[in-house]
Amino acid sequence: MSKRLKYRAFTLLAAGAVLGASSLTLGATDAAAADYTFKKSSVSDNGSFTITAYNNGTNAGVMEWHADPSGSVPGDAFRVTDRLADGWGLEATMIVPVTGRVATTRGHASPYTSPWNTGDLAEGADVYIQLCAVRGDYKFCSLGYGGHA
Repeated sequence: MSKRLKYRAFTLLAAGAVLGASSLTLGATDAAAADYTFKKSSVSDNGSFTITAYNNGTNAGVMEWHADPSGSVPGDAFRVTDRLADGWGLEATMIVPVTGRVATTRGHASPYTSPWNTGDLAEGADVYIQLCAVRGDYKFCSLGYGGHA
């Protein structure tokens, strides 16, 4: 093989390696491509509120906190609804006054609404819930938003 041909082959291989590495790097940013934002509704007189999740400006779902029972809706309860088939789930976690209460859509195809997560709380107790968009080990989370029981 001539010297010139070896140089061209080396250049071609080097260019291919750079292109291949950049493709792997670009593919690794899929999770970071989501741009989740959150908006809390105003708190009703009884302490109920919602947190809406948006992915790149599109309504992805909602967390509902209900302080008091109403018809078939239990009191001191929250759930999440995933409305957007974007590969992300929604997960709400109570931060105050009880930790460890979670409502999630993980593992379910969208659209999906989780069961109500219930538990009796003292009337008027402060309640803070955080909503996260979840996918594997990635999380985009809201602040802990509050209402009351």
